Amino acid sequence: MPGSEEFIQSAVHALEAGGLAVWIKRGAIALGIIGIAAIYLYQFRGLSTSQGMDQAQIGRAIASGEGWKTKVVRPLAIGQLQAHGKSVTGKIWTDTYNAPLPPFIDAIALLFVKAHWKITPRTLIYAGDRAIAIMSILLFLGSIVILFFTARRLFDQRLALLACGLVILCDALWQYSLSGLPQMLLLLLFNSAVYLLVRAVEAHYAGESVIKWLAAVGAVFGLLALTHALTFWIFLGALIFTAFFFRPRGWKAAIMLGAWAIIYVPWLIRTFAVCGNPGGVAIYSLFTGIGHTEWGWMRQMNFDPGTGLLGSFRDKLTIGLTSQTAHLFEYFGLSVVALMFFGSLLHPFKRTETAAIRWMILAMWGGAVLGMCLYGINEEQGVAANQLHLIFIPLMTCYGLAYLLVQWNRLAVDIPFARVGFLTLLYLLCALPMIFTTPWLSPPKPFVRWPPYMPGLIGVLNDWMQPEEITASDMPWAVAWYANRRSLWLPETIRTLTDLSDYDVLGAPVNGVYLTPISGTDNKFRDIVKGEYKDWAPVIQRTQLLEKFPLKWNTVALGLDNECIFLSDHNRDHPPGK
Repeated sequence: MPGSEEFIQSAVHALEAGGLAVWIKRGAIALGIIGIAAIYLYQFRGLSTSQGMDQAQIGRAIASGEGWKTKVVRPLAIGQLQAHGKSVTGKIWTDTYNAPLPPFIDAIALLFVKAHWKITPRTLIYAGDRAIAIMSILLFLGSIVILFFTARRLFDQRLALLACGLVILCDALWQYSLSGLPQMLLLLLFNSAVYLLVRAVEAHYAGESVIKWLAAVGAVFGLLALTHALTFWIFLGALIFTAFFFRPRGWKAAIMLGAWAIIYVPWLIRTFAVCGNPGGVAIYSLFTGIGHTEWGWMRQMNFDPGTGLLGSFRDKLTIGLTSQTAHLFEYFGLSVVALMFFGSLLHPFKRTETAAIRWMILAMWGGAVLGMCLYGINEEQGVAANQLHLIFIPLMTCYGLAYLLVQWNRLAVDIPFARVGFLTLLYLLCALPMIFTTPWLSPPKPFVRWPPYMPGLIGVLNDWMQPEEITASDMPWAVAWYANRRSLWLPETIRTLTDLSDYDVLGAPVNGVYLTPISGTDNKFRDIVKGEYKDWAPVIQRTQLLEKFPLKWNTVALGLDNECIFLSDHNRDHPPGK
């Protein structure tokens, strides 16, 4: 039948060279990405960081219509409010530690699982954890789309596609997507800012006005600051580049700075009105490693860094720079291609825009390194809230791949499929960490992130404690997130806890204390008796329970192998009078 033959021929032609072939390739790529996401979600064991849970519980408050309220109290925030003459009872439940944008994004994700906010004792993976992880994955994929358009402008479409493929195979980016940290939102906004900067550089060389592009860049960097204040140091690098690159010098940078201030300064004013310091209690994170860890400082009521601050900061910068240099390959997601960005700095790219943008990326990365040296990179379960090398991986991968392909072409290897083999090798090297984290090759892991998190058992505190009551804990973020109850970060001393409770400083007494492996079995004996929890050592070691401690009722049922203990004023299984 002639008609059938013509139809078959046209279908084959469309499949081989027509539009249908393009859509089949796109469909295959989409299925591959969905498959990778499914594998990571299958291995998902819940949020892994204190900051991720802290922001999540604020996000739930936003979704509930309460605004930027928190159920986590830091003793240092109490001292800050008292030092500035603020009402502790009225202000302490307003968050001054976290940036505002990540909780807002979490709130959007949590609205989709509002019916499952309450945890049951049988819960392994909290529905809120999954919702936030899926939102982060969507943000990650959105950042890849923006990266494609940026790379296509800097290089060409083929290299943009190849680079995006390498980024998708980066295990570190997927791990951060599941952590609850705002790195994927940072990545989306950072890629957007770079795209706008590319447009500004193109307009500059074309003799067009760059004001609208630079104003947009400043606004996006303002959003970055509302996501993570440490990105100011990246913005500082962008400002320096702008001030030297665009003429007249300084004027264009002022436009960027003005747009950034319009977006970010209102939040500083709000925080100043709440606690008397525009940086909130987060400002003390700058002193991490000087006398105490950040967690140690947050458990203090009063801030006293001592003398010799200049020397301490000098040592901190030196140690931070040495540590970052030693772990640079790891921070770049073990991506050989991304690391080749530094080799591309020696290559004279023919396209002036492409050559200029790499110096802008270097300036921003240098600012990020300085900021991370000042604030430190403190990992929790393999990820860190202050790890900003991560957001440079995609753009550096583009430049690194371009550099490697140029070097390959210079070899003039005249062997069929050799170029394909070279690209396959690069893909394999970048994908190795992902390959070895698959369920089939990685060692078996527990279903939850124990120790110290076990959502179902932490959630029991929701039934034991009333909404107005307060629980002191060494992981208040988990109590606030999984149990949806107010929690005070365990103060440095038992006396401080007693005073806060007896004098009703927080507007309610502290009716419970929940101790976990964070202060107990995760530490060595010396850490417990002489470290930051030394005043609590008798309670942690169970040598002082009912005799002298004000909370007489205790249970060790909230964990495995008696590693957690809950102390209260009465038997919470049977409230007084029942």
